[in-house]
Order: sequence, then structure tokens, then C-alpha cells
Amino acid sequence: LRLGHGRTMPEHGHGGEELTLILKGSYHDHMGRFTPGDVADLDHEIEHQPIVDSDEDCICVVAFETQAKFKSLWARLAQPFVGI
Repeated sequence: LRLGHGRTMPEHGHGGEELTLILKGSYHDHMGRFTPGDVADLDHEIEHQPIVDSDEDCICVVAFETQAKFKSLWARLAQPFVGI
């Protein structure tokens, strides 16, 4: 997953377990700030909206059991085209 500088991921929840490894850049959400080498370990109870806060793109490797559950209609409509 690559998010550009200053971009915000749409608010979403998870249908199961999700692990996100930060490779480059950083983001923050209500759980804290994640930088290279950090792993965000999320489950079905977590809803969040990551915001890239580094001067560079944030590049992450994401492993998930099921697709994200986006809250906004526009994000849900785009989901089949971006594969998240």
C-alpha cells in the first residue's frame, strides 16, 4: 500500500485480523504514530483513519483476513478497483 504525503486513508474497520508493516514514511491515527519498522496489529474491533504525516509517501505491507470495511459510500464504491 502506498499513500502520498498528506493523504488520508478513508475511515474503516476490519472484518478480521490485519497486520501493517511500515516500510517508509509514517502515519498516525487515534492509536498513535507508526514509523518504519513498526507493525500495527489490528482486529475486528478497531476502526481508524490513518493520515500520512511524513514528508514522503508512506509505504506499507498489509496482510489481512478480509477486506477493510469502509464507512463512506465513495470508498466502498472504489474498493473493488483498488483491492483493499
